[in-house]
Amino acid sequence: MFYRSGIKMTDSEKQILNKNIIKDLIGDDAELIRKFEIEFLQQAKESIGKIVAMFNQNDFAAIKEEAHYIKTSAKAIGAEQTADLLQTLEDNALNNDKATCKQQIILINQSLKLVYGAIMNE
Repeated sequence: MFYRSGIKMTDSEKQILNKNIIKDLIGDDAELIRKFEIEFLQQAKESIGKIVAMFNQNDFAAIKEEAHYIKTSAKAIGAEQTADLLQTLEDNALNNDKATCKQQIILINQSLKLVYGAIMNE
């Protein structure tokens, strides 16, 4: 669960890209925000590729670590839905649940495409 201003957010309140989060972290510098968003997209593309390769090797410990790594960046730029999906992937990887991990990877990939669209259509 995400918390904002002490209020627990429900899944339906989580946004594809919540600009207020990154603004709270670094200020209202549009150029710097854009730089961090682009870096996140590049990092996420690389990470999802690694996660797929780890999945194919049944390396659940590595999946958990990579999901945690990219989740931190997702939270920082305000990709709330993606961060939540990455947390679920972390949890499923801890349980070596291959079927559920596969489904989460698919959902994360779809979510990242939405984040990409939100960033590119600003």
